[in-house]
Amino acid sequence: MATFRLDDRRRRSAVRRRLHLVRGSLDANLALFTDWLISVALCLALALVLPMPSMPVSLAALLSLAGFVWLGQAITRAGPPADSPHLTAWDAALLSFAASFGVQAAAHLGAFES
Repeated sequence: MATFRLDDRRRRSAVRRRLHLVRGSLDANLALFTDWLISVALCLALALVLPMPSMPVSLAALLSLAGFVWLGQAITRAGPPADSPHLTAWDAALLSFAASFGVQAAAHLGAFES
């Protein structure tokens, strides 16, 4: 007589397997995005200490530096930048560089002038 095993992974339906993969990917995305937000908050806190005329330039420089740190982590620890189902350190580096370029563009358009 055959026994019914609850932990048999082969008997899981395709939908449950897909949901399990999506949930794991969402957890990984949330973890990486949280780490990136913490690095941006640190850059912003360091830039806010400086006087207002130099704040946009220093914030853009700090965000670029954070981008290079994320890029270094991506090169040494992460795999190739393509074919990943979730966010990687490559994406965090691109987000940091994009934030830096956004701050530079906002400063050029006069968003930080009082």
